[in-house]
Amino acid sequence: MKKKFFIGLFIGAAIGLFVFASVVLKANDGYSPQTNLQAPIEIPEKSIITMEEASQINKPIVAMFYVDWCGYCRKFMPVFGKFANKYKNDYSFVVINCDNYENKKLVDDFHIIGFPSLFIIDNEINHKFTLNMASTSDEKVMKEELDNYISVRKNLLEK
Repeated sequence: MKKKFFIGLFIGAAIGLFVFASVVLKANDGYSPQTNLQAPIEIPEKSIITMEEASQINKPIVAMFYVDWCGYCRKFMPVFGKFANKYKNDYSFVVINCDNYENKKLVDDFHIIGFPSLFIIDNEINHKFTLNMASTSDEKVMKEELDNYISVRKNLLEK
């Protein structure tokens, strides 16, 4: 009886360890401990432009403030690129590397303290809107935020 108990306990522990390892590995699917967090993040989409270019276009700007050493930024960048391509007719998409000294004033003006930080900047109606941090981990939330802003902006401009 004791033998069966220990065998069952061993099998249960092995299954638990397997499930735990699967969850941990899935949580790291954007990068791994071997990822060089000092290497520059690749900007995935040609539709992501500079802040100077975006300021000249009469569309709201979706700005992502990031740093190369941030695992969340690395994981989110391809998603941001996907949205840049999908919403290129409605928004200008910009990425700002907060470690780049040339961006210091912009980073200070937006009071960036966490990464990634997302904003919608609308120069036409003089408005800055912080996107929900859940946007960086849930594509559905990001889509809702972008769609809602388009709707709100349209209503504001009609008045």
